[in-house]
Amino acid sequence: MTPSPNRVRATRLFVGGLIGWHGGLVLSAVVGAVLHGVAGLLSGVIGAALAVAYYAIGQGVQMQYADASPQTLRTVSIASYVVRVSILGALLWASIVWPGVMALLDTRALFAGIVLGVLGWLTGLVVAFRRLRVPTFDEPSL
Repeated sequence: MTPSPNRVRATRLFVGGLIGWHGGLVLSAVVGAVLHGVAGLLSGVIGAALAVAYYAIGQGVQMQYADASPQTLRTVSIASYVVRVSILGALLWASIVWPGVMALLDTRALFAGIVLGVLGWLTGLVVAFRRLRVPTFDEPSL
């Protein structure tokens, strides 16, 4: 069975985001290593992993419901957002409750990893979007 054009577009955006994220991952690993050695490298990679998890879950929902009605797509997108933000909030809470865990990480490299992961994902997404062939005409009615 051939996937629908909507699902193909959503998949291409997902792949574009992943490709861009890999560029951000490499940069975050380099920046982390420069900032704080091995701990910085691991912190940068963890930050980039948080970014890709956040975006991949959201884009995965978009891929899964690409052919759904706009109301359904809006509902699952909002639910996905609430789940993703709740997970990030739980991680923030855990870092406050257990400061020893954050002491093992370099916060500057973690921040750099998050920022570079997000920028990489978004850059890949924009490049993939520019290459999509989206018809901008009304289909004739029969």
